[in-house]
Amino acid sequence: MPEIAIYGKGGIGKSTISANISAALGKKGKRVLQIGCDPKHDSTRFLLHGKRIATVLDYVRETAPDKCRLSDIVHAGAFGVDCVEAGGPEPGVGCAGRGILTTFELLDRLGIKENRYDAIIYDVLGDVVCGGFAVPIRRDYAEKVYIVTSGEFMSLYAANNILRGIRNYDQAGNRAGGIIFNSRGEDEEEEMVRRFCGAVSLPLIARIKRDPLFAGAEQRGSCLVEAWPDSPLAGQFAELARRIYAQEDFYPALPLDDEELEERLLEKRRFAAGKRGRPAQPADTAPAAAPGEKAAWFSKGLVAREPLHGCAFNGAMSICTQVEDSICIAHGPESCAHITYQGITSASRRFILERGIVLPYTSAPPVVSSRMNEGVMIFGGTETLREKLLEAKARKPKVIFVLTTCPSGVIGDDVRFVRDYEDQDTRIVPVLADGVIRGDFLQGIFIAYMEIARALIDRNISAEENTVNIVAEKAETNARSESLRYVAEILGRFGIKINCNFLCETSVESIRAFKRGKLSILAYNDYMGRTIRDFLKKEFGAEFLDEAFPVGFRESCAWVRRIGGYFGRSGAEIETIIADYEKEYREGIAGIKAALKGRRLMVVTYNQDIDWILQTACDLEMEIAFVGILNFSQDNNFRTSFRDSIGELKVPYENERRQEDLGRVKPDLLLTNYGSNDQDPSVLADTIPLTPTAGFLGGLELARRWSEIFRMNLQEGWRRDDSLFRKYYA
Repeated sequence: MPEIAIYGKGGIGKSTISANISAALGKKGKRVLQIGCDPKHDSTRFLLHGKRIATVLDYVRETAPDKCRLSDIVHAGAFGVDCVEAGGPEPGVGCAGRGILTTFELLDRLGIKENRYDAIIYDVLGDVVCGGFAVPIRRDYAEKVYIVTSGEFMSLYAANNILRGIRNYDQAGNRAGGIIFNSRGEDEEEEMVRRFCGAVSLPLIARIKRDPLFAGAEQRGSCLVEAWPDSPLAGQFAELARRIYAQEDFYPALPLDDEELEERLLEKRRFAAGKRGRPAQPADTAPAAAPGEKAAWFSKGLVAREPLHGCAFNGAMSICTQVEDSICIAHGPESCAHITYQGITSASRRFILERGIVLPYTSAPPVVSSRMNEGVMIFGGTETLREKLLEAKARKPKVIFVLTTCPSGVIGDDVRFVRDYEDQDTRIVPVLADGVIRGDFLQGIFIAYMEIARALIDRNISAEENTVNIVAEKAETNARSESLRYVAEILGRFGIKINCNFLCETSVESIRAFKRGKLSILAYNDYMGRTIRDFLKKEFGAEFLDEAFPVGFRESCAWVRRIGGYFGRSGAEIETIIADYEKEYREGIAGIKAALKGRRLMVVTYNQDIDWILQTACDLEMEIAFVGILNFSQDNNFRTSFRDSIGELKVPYENERRQEDLGRVKPDLLLTNYGSNDQDPSVLADTIPLTPTAGFLGGLELARRWSEIFRMNLQEGWRRDDSLFRKYYA
């Protein structure tokens, strides 16, 4: 399938020529897609008989990412030619080049190439040759590039700049097909074009004369091939389309410098240095085939069209730094690397301050910056990134992650070239997070998980008996190590070993051997965990246990039975393990029941699964007076088996109502994730961890805190000073 980029200065007639080439191919029975990459979005207008279609950028602005469909942005035109318009921002606002990038990313994600076109034609503005407008000439898009020009100097100047863009993206390749001369009818125009072709060693493959038939076709709202099918011009377009479609020999891009361009075309002075050697070269090998269609995976915030919860770059970095023997390069300003470094190390610093514990992970992750500045953002940052990459590679890490930030995403830096520097000792993985452009913190986590999996997991390794993978732990939480200890203890009693922690405190070798794990187990059954589970199932055939790490007594009983049953352990062995923990749980409940029985409980939380709390409260014979479930950026899947035990249940709950409901419900104890500054200090409260510790005793340990709160009635005396002063002295 030839993919053909047709570039040219704005107003030079490239859209007219592109549309007629597409129509000529369609008329011959070819399945053709034309993509207009000009912000004016008029490339396909005459293929569509004057109809203006919704642009891709307008569409994505109004449509949630999981609702996007190809059928909404691909429209059938003359001779069955499919038409797409990228669109762009208003003049003087935003970055049109970034819009082109967004368009191509969406079309790729929606599987445009699965339609198996015979030809794809990209109609691209050539006045602007930034990273966005250069997308069609990247390796995985157009294999043939043609330039439309007139004989005017500025048109040829633009053509020369386009050749510079081709050379910068593909220095070793031959993809320039030739020059298409769209005549304006000026004197000596053709001679100027021929001099330019000779100077850059490209053939003149067509000369389109100025003709009133073009204006007549436009008045009919059609392209010329459709309006005047028997005209000589229509025949000329048919021959041009045939030649472009069948052409196999291509040429290197050999642009002139500005001074030489003026010398050659304007003949300001004789070119005395002699002819530059520009021998025609055979066509390079065709670009690698585009990867197969991939499923789309979106964060809960993106799907629900919520305000962004953090930054995708930070989310991706939090995952990449979990891989040992790695270096993470933040392609962006130094501040981006600094902020994410502070966030990643905050847990380690907190543990040192609170407990004097130095954690073995994320204490000082190897994060470096490509140090983008304003000049780099304007002129492109690939060279500074290359220098930083070589510095990192000299340290001989097993893997280097290159993560993009907002600025590098906006200017369209294509960092995928870093793969060219990979060798047998160091894998190099580009992670295109693009700051907030691609989504929020959770979206960045998804991007990192998936890129790491695709780059590092060995798909040829076979599963081994009695092995499991632990998936989607949360490294930044206090509960992580204790939960893993509990799970490892249970698995150890069954003779089962952990193969890979994906992705937390892990190594390149461990990730590579992921498929050795016979069964994978989620750490948390939240939106993040479920999405990563579905991804690993779809792309790697991973088998998952139905339940994630259990929290609470009842959940742990079911989990142990499920694990034991999967690995063929005897019922007696399973029940022995459960009985050991049940004895400890029941004794703990009996020890604190007298202090908590009959107490009114109010719960306001982001946690979507609180049955481990409700189970414990019921076992203690507490009164669950009120439960309010807040909208959580990480999940939206509240579930409970205790609805009949709850006095009032509000889902979703608005936090602004908390004070009013506290006064009405009058609980003995409020359980919540975060306190409120205006909360009545007389209300006793305890904190629910967003990521609770797994195990039989998770609910019991929390309830022991409640009994201590009531026993000590932890209400500081100074909180009463203000009311006492007013009572006796005011």
